[in-house]
Amino acid sequence: MLNTACNMKATEDIFRAYDIRGVYGEELDAEIGERVGLAFGNFLRKQYNGGKISIGCDARVSSPELQMAVSKGVSRAGFDVDIIGMVPIPVANYFTWKSNLNSEEYVAGVYITASHNPAEYNGIRFRHPDGTGFTEGNVEIKRIFFEEKLIEYDNGTISDLSSEEVLEDYMRFVSTKVGNLTGIKVALDPGNGVGCVVVDKIFERLGAETFSINNTPDGTFPNRPSEPAPKNLGDLIEVMNNGKFDFAVAFDGDADRCVFIDEKSNPVSAEKIGIIVSKSLITPDSNKVLAGVPCSMILEKEIPKIGGELIWIRVGDVFVCEELKKHNAAIAMEISAHFFAPGLTEFIFDDPIIFSLKLAEFINNSSKSLGDFSNEIPSYPYEELKFKCPDSIKFNVNEDLEKTFTDMGYKVETIDGVKIWLEGGWVLLRPSNTQPVIRMFVEATDSNRLTEIKSEFKNYFDKSVEKFID
Repeated sequence: MLNTACNMKATEDIFRAYDIRGVYGEELDAEIGERVGLAFGNFLRKQYNGGKISIGCDARVSSPELQMAVSKGVSRAGFDVDIIGMVPIPVANYFTWKSNLNSEEYVAGVYITASHNPAEYNGIRFRHPDGTGFTEGNVEIKRIFFEEKLIEYDNGTISDLSSEEVLEDYMRFVSTKVGNLTGIKVALDPGNGVGCVVVDKIFERLGAETFSINNTPDGTFPNRPSEPAPKNLGDLIEVMNNGKFDFAVAFDGDADRCVFIDEKSNPVSAEKIGIIVSKSLITPDSNKVLAGVPCSMILEKEIPKIGGELIWIRVGDVFVCEELKKHNAAIAMEISAHFFAPGLTEFIFDDPIIFSLKLAEFINNSSKSLGDFSNEIPSYPYEELKFKCPDSIKFNVNEDLEKTFTDMGYKVETIDGVKIWLEGGWVLLRPSNTQPVIRMFVEATDSNRLTEIKSEFKNYFDKSVEKFID
């Protein structure tokens, strides 16, 4: 065993709550990636005396280089590495999870991605053997990276596995979870991300008729931003306007988010999609539905109607997975268009590919369209705002407003930030961990009430800020 040192180029800013992320070539590079891999290996050494790691990546230009760098770092810690290459993150998670049901027993996984961030970014995500992400472990890896002298062991092996075989195994599995889709027509937009390698193939294998745009992997994202927000989906909406499709679905760069558009070219909110799919997933034995706290209050009314029990949870896929384990829930959703369906998949991590297939099956077996189902669910005015607030006081401001509204007799939740339930709506405050900013989410029963809540709450916010500045 040897002690190794290196010139430290990385800053703490690239270590986020559940991943490592930064502009490649400026905040993150191959040298840092290799050291991160070695730090991860040193972290795993506290629990394992060697073993096997799986690693995959998205389609970003820098991903193959970063994938190899992290692999080298992990191998220097004495772990063998299986590179599965360019596959969607749910496929990589599935591979690690499935292998541990059989004989491979990976001690961990790694995935190279910056999710929905612009092309110049990249990142590193660590996975448990069950395919779920790290929470507290990320804090310890960060500490090891910056504070410990990293230890090298005898080098492990680095092997290249067949991405095609990994994808084929995933498609075989999915085919056992979703019924025949013959008769349905779906427009697809993988956004030149890694979803291109499998999304249209699996829809067509199950019998669906598809039409795809932006369906060639290109890590520069030449045709639209990686984030599949409705404002970025003009080309897909045009396809829907000019063709006759049952619905459309768009994915982000690593295919862990999906956004739906109905047959009349109207985007359908994540909450409505979650409600619709829940109808076919919840059972008397597993009726819990989890939702991130910024999600719409429509869930409070609609989930009980279909026999479900709604539980509000913290934002972030790694935290969602922990809550899914805790509650044995059938489904979970986030406003950012992450969907989790252990009641369908058997595994806990999010998989928008299989989720979109399940929606297709539900619509195909129904006499109603996606637009029909969507229109049956009410919509409320919703807005996200951002207020500048010095780092030194932003958490104090949040605590002050929590106390103020609690003392006024309002229902206040602190699951993730401070959520205040008001008459005819609610407001959520979440201080940014990386910027001198507090984000505010507001929803109300009508637009007038939304304006009132924003105005009223801005006054309380300004007074609280003044209190701490003075």
